Amino acid sequence: MTVSAGPAPGNPAERGIMLSFLGGLLLSFDVPLLKLSGADTWTIIYVRGTMLFIAMFLFWLFANRLRDNKTRFINGKTGYVIAILAGVANIMFVASISLTSVANVVFILAFNPMFAGLLGRIFLNERLGLATWIAIGCSLSGVLLIVADGLQLGTWRGDLLALGVAIIMAASLTIVRYSGTNQSLSAGAGHLLSAVVAAPFALPGSLTAAGWGWMAINGFLIAPAATALLLIGPRYVAAAIVGMFFLLETVLTPIWMWAIFAEKPTTTSLIGGVIVIASLIAHSLWRFKTKRGSAPVPQ
Repeated sequence: MTVSAGPAPGNPAERGIMLSFLGGLLLSFDVPLLKLSGADTWTIIYVRGTMLFIAMFLFWLFANRLRDNKTRFINGKTGYVIAILAGVANIMFVASISLTSVANVVFILAFNPMFAGLLGRIFLNERLGLATWIAIGCSLSGVLLIVADGLQLGTWRGDLLALGVAIIMAASLTIVRYSGTNQSLSAGAGHLLSAVVAAPFALPGSLTAAGWGWMAINGFLIAPAATALLLIGPRYVAAAIVGMFFLLETVLTPIWMWAIFAEKPTTTSLIGGVIVIASLIAHSLWRFKTKRGSAPVPQ
């Protein structure tokens, strides 16, 4: 099966790479902002999910008022699939954190681009070039160095849930790539779904005024923007390439934690971060060069 609707015409792959990079960069502020809020896990899911939905829904209403070609908030059947997958992944992620070590979860989630590459090959007949696989391998090596100090056995249930999240993330990117449609807002409904599930266990009254402020910055601005940008990326480049930019969260979050909370990363973590960022930059520059060449090459 080939891709039924590829990248939007007239838009180079550079756009997909830049949007994905910006989405990954914004995503790296997620954990520091959540920690600043001081909220517990279920409260985070409930409040953040509700805010993210509201932000995306209001943006959709505003954007539709400005254009003649109206769009749907949940964009077709594909949108419902993306929404459900986003909601399930959010709940599974929280459960995995409670059942195994954070280091295990982070390392397993780093397999997202590899899974996306395999799914793209199987279902979309997209062949990734050797350079992309090398970049994925180098990135995984860097992530392993980052989490090496905290990597431990964990429970198999938590590891299995984290593996499920990585697969769902890769599947979501692949589905968007296949449909060729704009699903940048559909995930908002999925976060509302996870918020509904978390509601009975959440304690929003425990948030301080400052906590509400940090949650608002994250839920109304950072999280929805990052989610939307990363779901736009597959319209222009292969899902595996977009998946690589999720690793920016793994690399940059410890840096922000160091700057804000004085949680100094280890030398090994810094080396791993340099490897991941160097891999992403090198691959992006290679993509820019080959796309501007005369002959098409595998991604």
